[in-house]
Amino acid sequence: MYDMHDTIVAFATSNGGAVALLRLSGTLAYKILKELTKKNNFTPRRATLATIYDGDAVLDKVLSLYFKAPNSYTGEDLIEISMHAGPYIKSRILELCLMLGARMAKEGEFSQRAFLNGKMDLVEAQGVLDIISAKNKAAHKAAVNSLEGRLSGRFKEIRQELTDILSQVEVRIDDSDDEMQPLPQEEVKAKLFKVEKEAKDLADTFSSGRLVKEGIKVAICGLTNAGKSSLLNRLLGYNRAIVSSNAGTTRDTVEAPLSLLGFDLVLIDTAGIRLTVTDDAEIEGITRSRQAIKQADITIFVRDLTLKNNTEENKFFEEVRLNSKNLITVYNKADAVSSNKSTEGLSISAKTGQGLKELEQEIIKILDLSNISGQDMIITSATHHRALLHAACELKDAARKLTDLELCAEHLRAALKYLKELIGEVTTEDILDNIFSKFCVGK
Repeated sequence: MYDMHDTIVAFATSNGGAVALLRLSGTLAYKILKELTKKNNFTPRRATLATIYDGDAVLDKVLSLYFKAPNSYTGEDLIEISMHAGPYIKSRILELCLMLGARMAKEGEFSQRAFLNGKMDLVEAQGVLDIISAKNKAAHKAAVNSLEGRLSGRFKEIRQELTDILSQVEVRIDDSDDEMQPLPQEEVKAKLFKVEKEAKDLADTFSSGRLVKEGIKVAICGLTNAGKSSLLNRLLGYNRAIVSSNAGTTRDTVEAPLSLLGFDLVLIDTAGIRLTVTDDAEIEGITRSRQAIKQADITIFVRDLTLKNNTEENKFFEEVRLNSKNLITVYNKADAVSSNKSTEGLSISAKTGQGLKELEQEIIKILDLSNISGQDMIITSATHHRALLHAACELKDAARKLTDLELCAEHLRAALKYLKELIGEVTTEDILDNIFSKFCVGK
Protein backbone atom coordinates (compact mmCIF):
# COMPACT_ATOMS: atom_id res chain seq x y z
CA MET A 1 0.00 0.00 0.00
CA TYR A 2 1.39 3.40 -0.98
CA ASP A 3 1.57 6.35 1.45
CA MET A 4 -1.68 8.26 1.05
CA HIS A 5 -0.14 11.37 2.63
CA ASP A 6 2.30 11.88 -0.26
CA THR A 7 1.60 14.16 -3.18
CA ILE A 8 2.08 12.17 -6.37
CA VAL A 9 2.94 13.24 -9.91
CA ALA A 10 3.06 11.47 -13.28
CA PHE A 11 2.35 12.00 -16.94
CA ALA A 12 -1.06 10.67 -18.01
CA THR A 13 -0.02 10.67 -21.69
CA SER A 14 2.55 8.50 -23.46
CA ASN A 15 5.48 9.75 -25.51
CA GLY A 16 4.69 11.28 -28.88
CA GLY A 17 2.21 13.91 -29.96
CA ALA A 18 2.27 17.66 -29.55
CA VAL A 19 0.71 17.95 -26.07
CA ALA A 20 1.49 16.15 -22.81
CA LEU A 21 -0.73 15.95 -19.72
CA LEU A 22 0.82 15.98 -16.24
CA ARG A 23 -1.16 15.04 -13.13
CA LEU A 24 -0.59 16.00 -9.50
CA SER A 25 -2.68 14.69 -6.61
CA GLY A 26 -2.39 15.32 -2.88
CA THR A 27 -2.18 18.03 -0.25
CA LEU A 28 0.75 19.83 -1.94
CA ALA A 29 -0.71 19.75 -5.48
CA TYR A 30 -2.30 23.20 -5.41
CA LYS A 31 0.73 24.75 -3.71
CA ILE A 32 3.04 23.27 -6.37
CA LEU A 33 0.85 24.69 -9.15
CA LYS A 34 1.02 28.16 -7.61
CA GLU A 35 4.79 27.96 -7.23
CA LEU A 36 5.30 26.77 -10.79
CA THR A 37 3.14 29.55 -12.24
CA LYS A 38 3.81 32.33 -9.69
CA LYS A 39 0.05 32.76 -9.67
CA ASN A 40 -1.98 32.71 -6.47
CA ASN A 41 -5.57 32.07 -7.53
CA PHE A 42 -7.08 29.38 -9.71
CA THR A 43 -10.81 28.85 -10.02
CA PRO A 44 -11.68 25.19 -9.43
CA ARG A 45 -12.83 23.26 -12.52
CA ARG A 46 -11.99 26.10 -14.90
CA ALA A 47 -9.22 25.82 -17.52
CA THR A 48 -6.63 28.57 -16.97
CA LEU A 49 -3.86 29.70 -19.30
CA ALA A 50 -0.69 30.06 -17.26
CA THR A 51 3.07 30.36 -17.58
CA ILE A 52 5.41 27.82 -16.00
CA TYR A 53 8.62 29.39 -14.69
CA ASP A 54 12.00 27.82 -14.09
CA GLY A 55 13.33 30.32 -11.60
CA ASP A 56 12.80 33.64 -13.38
CA ALA A 57 12.92 32.11 -16.87
CA VAL A 58 9.79 31.20 -18.81
CA LEU A 59 9.67 27.45 -19.35
CA ASP A 60 6.31 26.97 -21.12
CA LYS A 61 2.81 28.32 -21.68
CA VAL A 62 0.35 25.72 -20.35
CA LEU A 63 -3.32 25.08 -19.74
CA SER A 64 -4.01 24.14 -16.12
CA LEU A 65 -7.04 22.65 -14.38
CA TYR A 66 -7.53 22.65 -10.61
CA PHE A 67 -9.96 20.18 -9.02
CA LYS A 68 -10.50 20.93 -5.35
CA ALA A 69 -10.96 18.01 -2.95
CA PRO A 70 -13.20 16.10 -2.63
CA ASN A 71 -14.61 16.92 -6.08
CA SER A 72 -11.90 15.27 -8.16
CA TYR A 73 -11.04 11.94 -9.71
CA THR A 74 -8.90 10.93 -6.72
CA GLY A 75 -10.97 12.69 -4.04
CA GLU A 76 -7.90 14.86 -3.28
CA ASP A 77 -6.70 18.18 -4.64
CA LEU A 78 -5.91 17.28 -8.24
CA ILE A 79 -4.01 19.33 -10.83
CA GLU A 80 -3.83 18.63 -14.55
CA ILE A 81 -1.32 20.57 -16.65
CA SER A 82 -1.42 20.38 -20.45
CA MET A 83 1.95 21.42 -21.83
CA HIS A 84 3.92 21.30 -25.06
CA ALA A 85 5.35 17.81 -25.37
CA GLY A 86 8.99 18.71 -25.97
CA PRO A 87 11.32 16.29 -24.17
CA TYR A 88 13.13 19.05 -22.26
CA ILE A 89 9.91 20.82 -21.22
CA LYS A 90 8.37 17.58 -19.94
CA SER A 91 11.42 16.42 -18.03
CA ARG A 92 12.09 19.83 -16.48
CA ILE A 93 8.50 20.44 -15.31
CA LEU A 94 8.43 16.97 -13.80
CA GLU A 95 11.77 17.65 -12.11
CA LEU A 96 10.44 20.92 -10.67
CA CYS A 97 7.37 19.12 -9.26
CA LEU A 98 9.64 16.60 -7.55
CA MET A 99 11.82 19.38 -6.14
CA LEU A 100 8.71 21.08 -4.71
CA GLY A 101 7.71 18.00 -2.71
CA ALA A 102 5.90 15.57 -4.98
CA ARG A 103 7.03 12.01 -5.66
CA MET A 104 6.60 9.84 -8.73
CA ALA A 105 3.31 7.95 -8.76
CA LYS A 106 3.30 4.18 -9.01
CA GLU A 107 1.25 2.21 -11.54
CA GLY A 108 -2.44 2.87 -11.02
CA GLU A 109 -1.90 4.99 -7.92
CA PHE A 110 -4.28 7.76 -9.01
CA SER A 111 -7.08 5.22 -9.49
CA GLN A 112 -6.13 3.43 -6.28
CA ARG A 113 -6.54 6.68 -4.37
CA ALA A 114 -9.91 7.18 -6.06
CA PHE A 115 -10.97 3.76 -4.74
CA LEU A 116 -9.61 4.32 -1.23
CA ASN A 117 -11.28 7.74 -1.07
CA GLY A 118 -14.65 6.27 -2.06
CA LYS A 119 -14.79 7.78 -5.56
CA MET A 120 -15.18 4.37 -7.21
CA ASP A 121 -15.49 0.70 -6.25
CA LEU A 122 -13.36 -2.16 -7.57
CA VAL A 123 -15.77 -2.99 -10.39
CA GLU A 124 -15.64 0.62 -11.63
CA ALA A 125 -11.84 0.58 -11.27
CA GLN A 126 -11.72 -2.52 -13.47
CA GLY A 127 -13.86 -0.60 -15.95
CA VAL A 128 -11.20 2.13 -16.12
CA LEU A 129 -8.60 -0.46 -17.07
CA ASP A 130 -10.90 -2.23 -19.53
CA ILE A 131 -12.03 0.91 -21.34
CA ILE A 132 -8.41 1.82 -22.03
CA SER A 133 -7.65 -1.64 -23.43
CA ALA A 134 -10.98 -2.16 -25.27
CA LYS A 135 -10.29 -3.13 -28.88
CA ASN A 136 -13.83 -3.49 -30.19
CA LYS A 137 -17.36 -2.18 -29.73
CA ALA A 138 -18.56 -5.07 -27.55
CA ALA A 139 -15.56 -4.83 -25.21
CA HIS A 140 -16.05 -1.07 -25.00
CA LYS A 141 -19.71 -1.49 -24.04
CA ALA A 142 -18.82 -3.95 -21.28
CA ALA A 143 -16.15 -1.57 -19.97
CA VAL A 144 -18.57 1.37 -19.98
CA ASN A 145 -21.07 -0.67 -17.95
CA SER A 146 -18.35 -1.23 -15.35
CA LEU A 147 -17.02 2.32 -15.44
CA GLU A 148 -20.45 3.93 -15.04
CA GLY A 149 -21.33 1.68 -12.11
CA ARG A 150 -24.05 -0.36 -13.83
CA LEU A 151 -22.32 -3.66 -13.16
CA SER A 152 -21.45 -2.84 -9.55
CA GLY A 153 -25.02 -1.58 -9.16
CA ARG A 154 -26.25 -5.03 -10.20
CA PHE A 155 -23.87 -6.67 -7.72
CA LYS A 156 -25.16 -4.37 -4.98
CA GLU A 157 -28.79 -5.21 -5.80
CA ILE A 158 -28.00 -8.92 -5.41
CA ARG A 159 -26.11 -8.19 -2.19
CA GLN A 160 -29.07 -6.21 -0.79
CA GLU A 161 -31.53 -9.01 -1.59
CA LEU A 162 -29.22 -11.42 0.19
CA THR A 163 -28.78 -9.09 3.17
CA ASP A 164 -32.55 -8.87 3.59
CA ILE A 165 -32.84 -12.66 3.66
CA LEU A 166 -29.95 -13.00 6.13
CA SER A 167 -31.56 -10.47 8.46
CA GLN A 168 -34.75 -12.57 8.53
CA VAL A 169 -32.74 -15.66 9.43
CA GLU A 170 -30.53 -14.02 12.07
CA VAL A 171 -33.39 -12.32 13.91
CA ARG A 172 -34.99 -15.72 14.41
CA ILE A 173 -31.72 -17.25 15.60
CA ASP A 174 -31.61 -14.57 18.32
CA ASP A 175 -35.28 -15.10 19.18
CA SER A 176 -34.68 -17.47 22.10
CA ASP A 177 -38.17 -16.84 23.51
CA ASP A 178 -39.91 -17.78 20.26
CA GLU A 179 -41.75 -14.48 20.12
CA MET A 180 -41.58 -14.29 16.32
CA GLN A 181 -43.48 -16.21 13.71
CA PRO A 182 -41.49 -19.15 12.25
CA LEU A 183 -39.47 -18.43 9.14
CA PRO A 184 -41.68 -18.84 6.04
CA GLN A 185 -39.40 -21.48 4.57
CA GLU A 186 -41.01 -21.91 1.17
CA GLU A 187 -41.06 -18.15 0.61
CA VAL A 188 -37.44 -17.74 1.71
CA LYS A 189 -36.35 -20.74 -0.35
CA ALA A 190 -37.96 -19.20 -3.43
CA LYS A 191 -36.12 -15.93 -2.78
CA LEU A 192 -32.80 -17.75 -2.32
CA PHE A 193 -33.21 -19.65 -5.59
CA LYS A 194 -34.13 -16.38 -7.30
CA VAL A 195 -30.96 -14.66 -6.06
CA GLU A 196 -28.91 -17.75 -6.90
CA LYS A 197 -30.26 -17.69 -10.45
CA GLU A 198 -29.44 -13.99 -10.81
CA ALA A 199 -25.86 -14.62 -9.73
CA LYS A 200 -25.53 -17.71 -11.93
CA ASP A 201 -27.05 -16.00 -14.99
CA LEU A 202 -24.60 -13.12 -14.62
CA ALA A 203 -21.70 -15.54 -14.21
CA ASP A 204 -22.80 -17.44 -17.33
CA THR A 205 -22.20 -14.36 -19.47
CA PHE A 206 -18.46 -14.82 -18.87
CA SER A 207 -18.16 -17.38 -21.67
CA SER A 208 -19.13 -14.63 -24.12
CA GLY A 209 -17.45 -11.88 -22.11
CA ARG A 210 -14.08 -13.62 -22.20
CA LEU A 211 -14.23 -13.85 -25.98
CA VAL A 212 -15.23 -10.19 -26.25
CA LYS A 213 -12.30 -9.10 -24.12
CA GLU A 214 -9.56 -11.51 -25.18
CA GLY A 215 -10.55 -12.19 -28.78
CA ILE A 216 -11.90 -15.28 -30.54
CA LYS A 217 -9.33 -17.85 -31.66
CA VAL A 218 -10.28 -19.29 -35.05
CA ALA A 219 -8.16 -22.16 -36.39
CA ILE A 220 -8.28 -22.88 -40.13
CA CYS A 221 -7.42 -26.50 -40.89
CA GLY A 222 -7.66 -29.13 -43.60
CA LEU A 223 -5.57 -31.20 -45.96
CA THR A 224 -2.65 -29.71 -47.85
CA ASN A 225 -3.71 -27.53 -50.81
CA ALA A 226 -7.31 -27.27 -49.59
CA GLY A 227 -7.03 -23.47 -49.70
CA LYS A 228 -6.50 -22.66 -46.01
CA SER A 229 -3.90 -19.95 -46.56
CA SER A 230 -5.94 -18.48 -49.41
CA LEU A 231 -8.97 -18.31 -47.11
CA LEU A 232 -6.91 -16.59 -44.40
CA ASN A 233 -5.66 -14.00 -46.87
CA ARG A 234 -9.14 -13.43 -48.30
CA LEU A 235 -10.66 -12.89 -44.82
CA LEU A 236 -7.87 -10.49 -43.88
CA GLY A 237 -7.97 -8.59 -47.15
CA TYR A 238 -4.21 -8.84 -47.66
CA ASN A 239 -1.59 -11.56 -48.20
CA ARG A 240 -0.48 -12.69 -44.76
CA ALA A 241 0.28 -16.34 -45.54
CA ILE A 242 2.31 -17.74 -48.44
CA VAL A 243 0.14 -19.46 -51.05
CA SER A 244 1.65 -22.12 -53.29
CA SER A 245 0.45 -25.08 -55.36
CA ASN A 246 3.17 -27.17 -53.68
CA ALA A 247 1.87 -29.30 -50.80
CA GLY A 248 3.18 -28.54 -47.31
CA THR A 249 3.98 -24.84 -47.87
CA THR A 250 2.72 -23.88 -44.40
CA ARG A 251 5.10 -25.47 -41.88
CA ASP A 252 3.99 -23.56 -38.78
CA THR A 253 0.85 -21.87 -37.48
CA VAL A 254 0.41 -18.35 -38.87
CA GLU A 255 -1.62 -15.95 -36.72
CA ALA A 256 -3.24 -12.67 -37.70
CA PRO A 257 -5.79 -10.37 -35.99
CA LEU A 258 -9.11 -9.52 -37.64
CA SER A 259 -11.93 -7.22 -36.58
CA LEU A 260 -15.23 -8.80 -37.62
CA LEU A 261 -18.70 -7.31 -37.04
CA GLY A 262 -17.50 -5.51 -33.91
CA PHE A 263 -15.53 -8.45 -32.45
CA ASP A 264 -11.82 -9.26 -32.36
CA LEU A 265 -10.65 -12.50 -33.92
CA VAL A 266 -7.28 -14.19 -34.07
CA LEU A 267 -7.13 -16.22 -37.27
CA ILE A 268 -4.73 -19.17 -37.14
CA ASP A 269 -3.64 -20.75 -40.41
CA THR A 270 -2.42 -24.28 -39.66
CA ALA A 271 -0.15 -26.67 -41.53
CA GLY A 272 -2.02 -28.99 -43.87
CA ILE A 273 -2.41 -32.59 -42.83
CA ARG A 274 -1.21 -35.51 -44.96
CA LEU A 275 -0.23 -39.05 -44.07
CA THR A 276 2.94 -39.41 -46.15
CA VAL A 277 5.25 -36.97 -44.35
CA THR A 278 8.94 -37.57 -43.72
CA ASP A 279 10.20 -34.01 -43.30
CA ASP A 280 10.80 -33.21 -39.59
CA ALA A 281 9.74 -29.56 -39.97
CA GLU A 282 6.43 -30.54 -41.57
CA ILE A 283 5.80 -33.20 -38.90
CA GLU A 284 6.29 -30.56 -36.21
CA GLY A 285 3.98 -28.22 -38.12
CA ILE A 286 1.24 -30.87 -38.17
CA THR A 287 1.69 -31.43 -34.41
CA ARG A 288 1.22 -27.71 -33.83
CA SER A 289 -1.86 -27.76 -36.06
CA ARG A 290 -3.47 -30.35 -33.82
CA GLN A 291 -2.63 -28.26 -30.73
CA ALA A 292 -4.13 -25.14 -32.32
CA ILE A 293 -7.36 -27.01 -33.11
CA LYS A 294 -7.76 -28.12 -29.48
CA GLN A 295 -7.11 -24.60 -28.14
CA ALA A 296 -9.27 -22.71 -30.66
CA ASP A 297 -12.72 -21.34 -29.85
CA ILE A 298 -13.81 -22.11 -33.43
CA THR A 299 -12.30 -24.46 -36.00
CA ILE A 300 -12.93 -23.96 -39.71
CA PHE A 301 -12.36 -27.21 -41.58
CA VAL A 302 -11.63 -26.45 -45.22
CA ARG A 303 -12.70 -29.27 -47.55
CA ASP A 304 -11.82 -29.37 -51.23
CA LEU A 305 -14.85 -29.53 -53.52
CA THR A 306 -12.69 -30.92 -56.32
CA LEU A 307 -11.91 -34.02 -54.26
CA LYS A 308 -14.45 -36.82 -54.36
CA ASN A 309 -14.88 -38.82 -51.14
CA ASN A 310 -11.19 -38.55 -50.16
CA THR A 311 -10.45 -41.15 -47.46
CA GLU A 312 -7.61 -39.14 -45.94
CA GLU A 313 -9.76 -36.02 -45.73
CA ASN A 314 -12.66 -37.94 -44.17
CA LYS A 315 -10.36 -39.44 -41.55
CA PHE A 316 -8.89 -36.06 -40.58
CA PHE A 317 -12.33 -34.45 -40.54
CA GLU A 318 -13.53 -37.01 -38.00
CA GLU A 319 -10.48 -36.32 -35.83
CA VAL A 320 -11.15 -32.57 -35.94
CA ARG A 321 -14.85 -33.05 -35.21
CA LEU A 322 -13.97 -34.90 -32.00
CA ASN A 323 -11.33 -32.40 -30.85
CA SER A 324 -12.79 -28.99 -31.70
CA LYS A 325 -15.08 -26.92 -29.46
CA ASN A 326 -17.09 -25.39 -32.31
CA LEU A 327 -16.74 -26.65 -35.86
CA ILE A 328 -17.60 -24.92 -39.13
CA THR A 329 -17.23 -26.94 -42.31
CA VAL A 330 -16.58 -25.09 -45.56
CA TYR A 331 -16.26 -26.51 -49.06
CA ASN A 332 -13.67 -24.48 -50.94
CA LYS A 333 -13.03 -24.05 -54.68
CA ALA A 334 -16.71 -23.55 -55.52
CA ASP A 335 -15.51 -21.57 -58.54
CA ALA A 336 -13.82 -24.69 -59.95
CA VAL A 337 -16.82 -27.02 -60.05
CA SER A 338 -20.15 -26.80 -61.85
CA SER A 339 -22.28 -27.82 -58.85
CA ASN A 340 -21.14 -26.47 -55.50
CA LYS A 341 -24.11 -27.05 -53.26
CA SER A 342 -23.49 -29.00 -50.05
CA THR A 343 -25.87 -29.95 -47.29
CA GLU A 344 -23.01 -30.46 -44.81
CA GLY A 345 -21.39 -27.01 -44.80
CA LEU A 346 -20.86 -23.72 -46.57
CA SER A 347 -19.75 -23.56 -50.18
CA ILE A 348 -17.09 -20.90 -50.65
CA SER A 349 -14.37 -19.75 -52.99
CA ALA A 350 -11.28 -18.30 -51.35
CA LYS A 351 -10.24 -17.23 -54.84
CA THR A 352 -13.33 -15.13 -55.70
CA GLY A 353 -14.74 -14.40 -52.23
CA GLN A 354 -17.96 -16.33 -52.85
CA GLY A 355 -19.68 -17.36 -49.60
CA LEU A 356 -17.35 -15.40 -47.31
CA LYS A 357 -20.08 -13.13 -45.93
CA GLU A 358 -22.06 -16.19 -44.89
CA LEU A 359 -18.92 -17.63 -43.27
CA GLU A 360 -18.34 -14.43 -41.29
CA GLN A 361 -21.93 -14.46 -40.04
CA GLU A 362 -21.62 -18.14 -39.08
CA ILE A 363 -18.48 -17.38 -36.99
CA ILE A 364 -20.43 -14.86 -34.90
CA LYS A 365 -23.56 -17.01 -34.80
CA ILE A 366 -21.90 -20.22 -33.65
CA LEU A 367 -20.71 -18.61 -30.39
CA ASP A 368 -24.03 -16.77 -29.96
CA LEU A 369 -22.14 -13.48 -29.93
CA SER A 370 -24.79 -11.73 -32.02
CA ASN A 371 -26.97 -11.49 -28.88
CA ILE A 372 -24.34 -9.64 -26.85
CA SER A 373 -25.43 -6.24 -28.13
CA GLY A 374 -28.87 -6.90 -26.70
CA GLN A 375 -27.62 -7.98 -23.29
CA ASP A 376 -27.83 -5.49 -20.46
CA MET A 377 -24.34 -6.38 -19.23
CA ILE A 378 -21.76 -9.13 -19.43
CA ILE A 379 -18.94 -10.36 -17.20
CA THR A 380 -15.45 -10.08 -18.70
CA SER A 381 -13.42 -10.61 -15.51
CA ALA A 382 -12.42 -14.12 -14.40
CA THR A 383 -12.38 -12.83 -10.80
CA HIS A 384 -16.01 -11.68 -11.05
CA HIS A 385 -16.96 -14.98 -12.65
CA ARG A 386 -15.42 -17.07 -9.87
CA ALA A 387 -16.91 -14.94 -7.10
CA LEU A 388 -20.41 -15.11 -8.59
CA LEU A 389 -20.20 -18.88 -8.99
CA HIS A 390 -18.99 -19.28 -5.39
CA ALA A 391 -21.81 -17.03 -4.16
CA ALA A 392 -24.38 -19.01 -6.18
CA CYS A 393 -23.07 -22.27 -4.70
CA GLU A 394 -23.34 -20.90 -1.15
CA LEU A 395 -26.90 -19.74 -1.84
CA LYS A 396 -27.90 -23.19 -3.06
CA ASP A 397 -26.47 -24.69 0.15
CA ALA A 398 -28.28 -22.06 2.22
CA ALA A 399 -31.60 -23.03 0.64
CA ARG A 400 -30.95 -26.67 1.49
CA LYS A 401 -30.15 -25.84 5.13
CA LEU A 402 -33.22 -23.76 5.94
CA THR A 403 -34.26 -26.24 8.64
CA ASP A 404 -31.00 -25.44 10.47
CA LEU A 405 -30.97 -21.64 10.69
CA GLU A 406 -27.43 -21.34 12.01
CA LEU A 407 -25.98 -23.40 9.14
CA CYS A 408 -28.15 -21.48 6.70
CA ALA A 409 -26.83 -18.19 8.07
CA GLU A 410 -23.22 -19.38 7.65
CA HIS A 411 -23.78 -20.05 3.96
CA LEU A 412 -25.52 -16.70 3.53
CA ARG A 413 -22.61 -14.87 5.17
CA ALA A 414 -20.15 -16.69 2.91
CA ALA A 415 -22.16 -15.68 -0.18
CA LEU A 416 -22.26 -12.08 1.05
CA LYS A 417 -18.49 -12.10 1.55
CA TYR A 418 -17.92 -13.08 -2.08
CA LEU A 419 -20.21 -10.28 -3.27
CA LYS A 420 -18.54 -7.72 -1.01
CA GLU A 421 -15.12 -8.77 -2.30
CA LEU A 422 -16.33 -8.08 -5.85
CA ILE A 423 -17.18 -4.49 -5.01
CA GLY A 424 -14.18 -3.97 -2.73
CA GLU A 425 -15.98 -3.68 0.59
CA VAL A 426 -13.87 -6.58 1.86
CA THR A 427 -10.33 -6.78 0.50
CA THR A 428 -6.64 -6.82 1.43
CA GLU A 429 -3.67 -4.60 0.61
CA ASP A 430 -2.08 -7.37 -1.49
CA ILE A 431 -5.23 -7.71 -3.61
CA LEU A 432 -5.43 -3.95 -4.13
CA ASP A 433 -1.76 -3.68 -5.08
CA ASN A 434 -2.17 -6.54 -7.55
CA ILE A 435 -5.24 -4.94 -9.16
CA PHE A 436 -3.89 -1.41 -9.53
CA SER A 437 -0.36 -2.46 -10.57
CA LYS A 438 -1.91 -3.44 -13.93
CA PHE A 439 -2.78 0.21 -14.64
CA CYS A 440 -0.50 2.63 -16.42
CA VAL A 441 1.49 5.21 -14.50
CA GLY A 442 -0.58 8.40 -14.40
CA LYS A 443 -3.93 6.56 -14.28
